[in-house]
Amino acid sequence: MSLTANLSYISRGSFHDGTGVRTVVYFKGCGLRCLWCHNPETFAKSADVFYAPNKCISCGRCIGICPDCHKISGGKHVYDREKCTQCGRCAEVCPSGALALCGERKTVEEVFSIVKKDSHYYEASGGGVTLSGGECLLQAEFCAALLKKCRTENIGTAIETALFCPYDNVEKVLPYTDLIYADLKLADGEKHRRYTGKGNEVILQNLLRVSQKAKCLIVRIPVIPTVNDGEEDMTAFGEIVKGLGDRLAGVELLKYNYLAASKYQSLGKEYPSFADRAQTREEMQRLCTLLQKEIGSKCEVFFRS
Repeated sequence: MSLTANLSYISRGSFHDGTGVRTVVYFKGCGLRCLWCHNPETFAKSADVFYAPNKCISCGRCIGICPDCHKISGGKHVYDREKCTQCGRCAEVCPSGALALCGERKTVEEVFSIVKKDSHYYEASGGGVTLSGGECLLQAEFCAALLKKCRTENIGTAIETALFCPYDNVEKVLPYTDLIYADLKLADGEKHRRYTGKGNEVILQNLLRVSQKAKCLIVRIPVIPTVNDGEEDMTAFGEIVKGLGDRLAGVELLKYNYLAASKYQSLGKEYPSFADRAQTREEMQRLCTLLQKEIGSKCEVFFRS
């Protein structure tokens, strides 16, 4: 029986999730609830229904499919998300795209057939496939099988992970992964629990082991205004980075992504904004300099402008 996984979507032609041109496979399901997450549709392993009221034309087709969840009141469409089972049938008949289902099960073969379509771009650019999420390593057997299949076709492989999972899951993918991007969100355990819903003990343990065994590791720190962008935060991050193994190739600081409000609205979730803009180049360079000073020549600290 073919392995299957719950995915949110597959993005072809990406330039930001590894070297060269990449196909990024986004997995559904995550054990963390980072308050700044810009992919809230990947929280749950099950499917989610997006609803964009500004696209609705009040045609009533969704009512014919599911009158328990949809109705017209005062000339406007009302969607009762509490009663929704995320079956997606309403989205199938919605002509305007106001309703859209995010999440479907695919086999390794189905995903690989999509990944392979851009093989010539990977070869020309040094790109490949990147597995992301959510947390792709919560579906580690699928990830390992897909990455192994990519290796047989000389397709470069990378994963993006928060490492909040059993280390056994990590070990399953290590033999087939060229590059691991691992998030380091907060150094302090209690602060990590406050902003992500979980402590960071497992993450730090996994990060240390990965830094000793991975082919190549880049630690990523999402810089969140007022949360982890102070000098004391850079000092604390530096202490962790200095203790990592020699497979660590660099530390990348990520600018704050403030553009997720519409996603949260479409999912019926509250958007916890931390700022109304991303950091400037000068602000990011200052943080890079602070962290580089802490870790010395251990590795390069950088950011994407």
